[in-house]
Amino acid sequence: MVPTVVVPVMTLGHCVLLPQQLLPLRIFEPRYRRMLKDALAGNRMFAVSQLDEENLSPENDEPPCPFTCVGRIVGHVELADGTSHLVLEGLRRARVIKVQRRTPYPRIEIAPVVDEALAPAAETMREVARILALAERLVGDLGADAQPLLDRLRGLTNQPGALADAAAGHLVEESSVRRTLLECLSQERRLRAVADELARLEARRAIDDLGDRTSEPGMN
Repeated sequence: MVPTVVVPVMTLGHCVLLPQQLLPLRIFEPRYRRMLKDALAGNRMFAVSQLDEENLSPENDEPPCPFTCVGRIVGHVELADGTSHLVLEGLRRARVIKVQRRTPYPRIEIAPVVDEALAPAAETMREVARILALAERLVGDLGADAQPLLDRLRGLTNQPGALADAAAGHLVEESSVRRTLLECLSQERRLRAVADELARLEARRAIDDLGDRTSEPGMN
């Protein structure tokens, strides 16, 4: 039987935290301020779950989605009014077993999950190369500001599943796509899905740029 653990959790409407992602958060609700204080005094970890809107009810007003991601606080600034800004680094995906406790802040019982084994290296390197090339093109116009992300991605080339998570965590905004990726335990499928999504984003940006140019005076 897979061992379970109980962790604090923030349940947010459309926020899906992925492993390897750096997520900025503003903490202002009293319950989450208490949660943050306890986390900073302990292991600095809590989970972020997307709200499962399909299972909302008067008795269950904050149901988490079936999968969550546990993160670690890597940066924290407390403001004079008691609110805080922090950066949470996604560590690993987990399956939600049940909501364990709601006061003084929400907690969930989770079971960590493990990625499926990878296919032979030759079958994954093509997708790794696609992700790196597409990421560079998508953020290339940011200049020096893009370098930390690109360095982070290049540092994960020997961990293809983690590379897919990092690229999606920082470049894919659509919450439904991110949720699908969070629930995908096949590194091979996740690599292909992220590469395909980045290619779609690049194509959409090219179309948007073309539309902007054709709307300029003298282009009709």
